Amino acid sequence: MKTHHKADAADKMKFETQIEQPQFERHRRSWATLKWFEGTPKTEEAFYIRFQELPDEDVTFLKSFYNVSEDLDLFRMICKFWNIQVSGEMKNVECKI
Repeated sequence: MKTHHKADAADKMKFETQIEQPQFERHRRSWATLKWFEGTPKTEEAFYIRFQELPDEDVTFLKSFYNVSEDLDLFRMICKFWNIQVSGEMKNVECKI
């Protein structure tokens, strides 16, 4: 299982310019990233596997966009967006890289 994703200073600097982009562009990127889950079987397990494959830069961007700090919180938010029920078993799962 992967460990928690830690954004380093280079990641933060890289995304500072994106954070300052016009809101429209940030929304567009958010929708495009969430659409990446389209076609994934509508189960928690399938979404978890797909989430594990989400590129680090997209994880960092979505965390910033939705103002969440933990991978598990982001995973839950994505599942909620797609109307996927997340079980209580996910509490002890370590997400991402």
